[in-house]
Amino acid sequence: MAVNRNFIDMSHGPLFGKIVRYALPLMLTYLLQLAFHAADMVVIGRWGSSESLAAIGATGAITALIINVITGLSTGANILAAQYFGAKDSKNMTRLVHTAISVSLVGGVAAALVGFAAVKWLVDITDIPEASQGKSILYLVICFIGVPFQIIYNFGSAILRAVGNTKSPLYYLTTAGAVNVILNIFLVVICKLDVAGVAIATVISQALSARLVTRRLQRNHGATRLIWRNLRIELAPLKKILRLGLPAGLQSGCFSISNLVVQSGINSFGVAAVAGITAGHNIELLLYAFVYSMHHTAIAVVGQNYGAKQYHRLIKAIYLCVGLMFAINIITGYTLLYFSPQMVGIFSSDPEVIRFGVIRAQEMFTVYFLLGFMDVTSGAARGLGATLIPAIATLAGTCGLRVLWVRFALKHYDTVESILWSYPISWVGVTICNIILLVYLCRKLLRCGSLDNRSIQLHR
Repeated sequence: MAVNRNFIDMSHGPLFGKIVRYALPLMLTYLLQLAFHAADMVVIGRWGSSESLAAIGATGAITALIINVITGLSTGANILAAQYFGAKDSKNMTRLVHTAISVSLVGGVAAALVGFAAVKWLVDITDIPEASQGKSILYLVICFIGVPFQIIYNFGSAILRAVGNTKSPLYYLTTAGAVNVILNIFLVVICKLDVAGVAIATVISQALSARLVTRRLQRNHGATRLIWRNLRIELAPLKKILRLGLPAGLQSGCFSISNLVVQSGINSFGVAAVAGITAGHNIELLLYAFVYSMHHTAIAVVGQNYGAKQYHRLIKAIYLCVGLMFAINIITGYTLLYFSPQMVGIFSSDPEVIRFGVIRAQEMFTVYFLLGFMDVTSGAARGLGATLIPAIATLAGTCGLRVLWVRFALKHYDTVESILWSYPISWVGVTICNIILLVYLCRKLLRCGSLDNRSIQLHR
């Protein structure tokens, strides 16, 4: 298989340095996404109103629900590409690339159409404050236009990440994000388009990022090169993408559904609570940057070494990913908690909004490493091709336990703090399931030298 300059082969050579080289661009990519999204919120918060800020914040879980279910399929492409790269399987890699991009095109359009049809219903069931409902609907309708572009970008980036290229998506996001910020200022501050301006800027930047990532695939050498005339959905790679990606999509969808329930509970406390919790959530996402990067690093490093049959090496990689995530999240969690009043104040000068933002920081930041354990162990299991059991654990832990907890908390305590407790409780439950699965699979690999068909059927 032809190796491009930016590819990282993590099945050979010093492991720690390659993990850091792989994870760092991923973390920077995510931080840039946060910075550009925060710019949206700051612009609308400063030049709009609390209702406009709440309108965007209250719809975050809605857009995530539709996008995450479809882009969960990109995880299937990511896992397969990493395994094919480790095994130097050029034929299957080529078939995978063209099937994956074809699936992203079809799935993106389908997701947008579902979004258009369900937008009013989604706003109604989440109990968005009445003062923000009209703006929320307008924002969602425009944002759904960009869903196909976002899904294409995610699929293309998943293929690049699988072969160790995390730098290119970083460059493309930087370019698209800068365009987004400039358009935000122009459309909101100068043209006075309010939430519509933010949404239009987002759609244009998503279209640009999708074009950049597909152009990178077109310019690749060897098996990962994209040739438009060869686009087709082949049955064999499609089945594998669905087998691995649908559970991942279900898992992502579970998070979104549970977040809709949590958001609905928070919405009942009024506009200030929604705006403050939204601002606190945006700060919290700084913590998730390293969790996100180590989750995808675990998928790639485990997938490549599994394909190359380097089993002791992939176990070592899991320990390294978990250790790095824990150390960074402890340090950054307490640091962000200390500065949380000032950081929430960037989004809004309203004292009540700041108070609710600080409440979220107090409840979440010191235990955020629990989410890191959950995501890194899930990523490692996915790298081995195990996606079904982590998805079931997530269904029970986030969509089941979290929903039940929110209903219980609202009934007996009726405070924002009690609603937020649902997050760490669910993280612990899902992590325990993931660890049990990983121990079983790794012992099987070391004892038998492979995962036989019976084991594969069990964990897939």
